[in-house]
Amino acid sequence: MKAIGEHLSLLQSLDVSYCRKLTDKGLSAVAKGCCDLRILHMAGCRFVTDGVLEALSKNCGNLEELGLHGCTSITDNGLINLASGCRRIRFLDINKCSNVTDVGVSSVSRACSSSLKTLKLLDCYKIGDETILSLAEFCGNLETLIIGGCRDVSADAIRSLAAACGSSLKNLRMDWCLNISDSSLSCVLSQCRNLEALDIGCCEELTDAAFQLLSNEEPGLSLKILKISNCPKITVAGIGIIVGKCTSLQYLDVRSCPHITKAGLDEAGFHFPECCKINFNGSVNEPVVLL
Repeated sequence: MKAIGEHLSLLQSLDVSYCRKLTDKGLSAVAKGCCDLRILHMAGCRFVTDGVLEALSKNCGNLEELGLHGCTSITDNGLINLASGCRRIRFLDINKCSNVTDVGVSSVSRACSSSLKTLKLLDCYKIGDETILSLAEFCGNLETLIIGGCRDVSADAIRSLAAACGSSLKNLRMDWCLNISDSSLSCVLSQCRNLEALDIGCCEELTDAAFQLLSNEEPGLSLKILKISNCPKITVAGIGIIVGKCTSLQYLDVRSCPHITKAGLDEAGFHFPECCKINFNGSVNEPVVLL
């Protein structure tokens, strides 16, 4: 890493994901020597700390894409430092960075309000409404949001997000967000007209009413991928409503939904799009768009 920093000053993209022996020392040398760095992925580099983010902030003002998946030593202080110098970030992956809270993420959403399009927060269990409301206030261009496992996010916050980012949001993963209600999901479906991929798996309180609340007068949905695995209160009737609205559906995940079976769907006689794959038991390959 030191040699890269010293000799590749024009470097713009670097992926060192799962190079598990790397530390702040080597990656900071890259940041200092490669000042036009635009893309940096270091998923699984467990020894990386906030020091790297400070070096990026001081030296790499053009940084647009940063992957920190599983870098568990990253904290709010690092994100605050990053936001002070890197204000063009459009893609930020902090999946499984379990020490990050609303304070750090909100600082990024404010600093990168015009550029941020993809934010991944899978299993960041300290994230709650403050982050979602900050995104709603500042990041009107947000296209992809992953908050699976963020169990403290409320239904009201999701409604605010849908209202603010309805025209831009394309991919939304909120499995295990246990406070999601029928009315908040209906709000997402009715206001996010360009939504293409949605994961509401393990949101156990959701019922068919979430789909029934959609007005018959509303235009069809753009959904191509819908994952509702482990939603025990959703039935074949709810699927029927969705199928009627989603003429572009390509993948439907209904694993562990006790009221939805292949026999039940066949009996109901729904006309799924010809290209649509239905995952009843895990035998169908999942699309990777919501990972």
